[in-house]
Amino acid sequence: MSVMGTLRVVDLTAHLSGPFCTWTLASLGMEVIKVEPPAGGELARETPPFVNGHSLYFDSLNRGKKSLVLDLKTLGGREALHRLVARSDVFVENFRPGVRDRLGCSDETLNSVNPNLVIASISGFGQTGPLADRPAFDIIVQAMSGMMSINGQEGAPGVRVGFSIGDIAAGLFAAIGILSRLYERDTSQRHFPGALDISMLASQIACLENAYARWLNAGDVPEPIGSRHPSMTPFEAFEAGDGPLVIGIGGDRDWPVLCTILGATDLRDDPRFKTTAGRLDHRDLLETMINEILRTQPVAIWLERLHNAGIACGPVNSVPDFASSDLIREIGGLSDVSTPGEKTMTYAAHPLRDNAAVPERAAPKLGEHSSEILRDLGYGPSEITALTERS
Repeated sequence: MSVMGTLRVVDLTAHLSGPFCTWTLASLGMEVIKVEPPAGGELARETPPFVNGHSLYFDSLNRGKKSLVLDLKTLGGREALHRLVARSDVFVENFRPGVRDRLGCSDETLNSVNPNLVIASISGFGQTGPLADRPAFDIIVQAMSGMMSINGQEGAPGVRVGFSIGDIAAGLFAAIGILSRLYERDTSQRHFPGALDISMLASQIACLENAYARWLNAGDVPEPIGSRHPSMTPFEAFEAGDGPLVIGIGGDRDWPVLCTILGATDLRDDPRFKTTAGRLDHRDLLETMINEILRTQPVAIWLERLHNAGIACGPVNSVPDFASSDLIREIGGLSDVSTPGEKTMTYAAHPLRDNAAVPERAAPKLGEHSSEILRDLGYGPSEITALTERS
């Protein structure tokens, strides 16, 4: 049995933040019906690169969903959507504020159609406030929140994090909020009026909790520090004899253990390095000394010694390195999706998906499930034809 049983989600999302949220819900076993506009569907379907004629960007994020094409600018399209909402549990969208109201999906309308519906809205800056009507993409909220200012090499201008953390964090917060409201609805019969209001910018501030705590309470200005940790060391990337590795110690108890592995009693006994605070004060010197020792042996030797001693460590992999390793398969990090007549595709697996309970299904073709869903909603053959022909 799936984690979430037969809960149904109406998905009016696009791009990344919303689809990541609903991909999470689909991975938990919910039936996610992606409502797409006619004449091409969601814009992400046009995003390269393409394999088998499909967008990898779209297909990765929309696995396990169904596609229903409706023209919400028509009375018939909106009426069909309301029928679907009446038989659903969750409604998710990430339009700019005000757009869904114009499409017949205001809070008041949706609640009148289905009083038990959980509604979630994801936007750049929230549904209200001075920035609510502005468009936003990941790079915008990374820049505005301060995320870019702490990412990059020391002394250099901050840069965007290498994946869309602005979108993904908002999508995950939305999924968490939806699960919480479903739990409240089903265990206490409590219903929340109005939509969950998930702001990408607010989500980025939450992700920067340590940086904001340090500045607001200690006056510590967060800046780019490369792979270093702002509050402990050694906790960064180092150079071994044949490449980089990362080492992270959990505190002062790990320090003498690390020194023993390095064969560096001088570092262990040096009063400058005995405490975390002292090591931070002399970080540049300590890093230079550790690098000199690590360069005497290859990565594999150091990783074995560090692992055997219980010190957290790891290689610095590229995506091709790790994707071709045995380990990524052993931990369930990849998922193969087969579609009849097409090349088998491999994607990152969702960590919450139970492979036995929720078999992986490919992203839907545009409108693939329109007839099936409309028939389930009570439409007859001629009505389905009329609706799908307009689409």
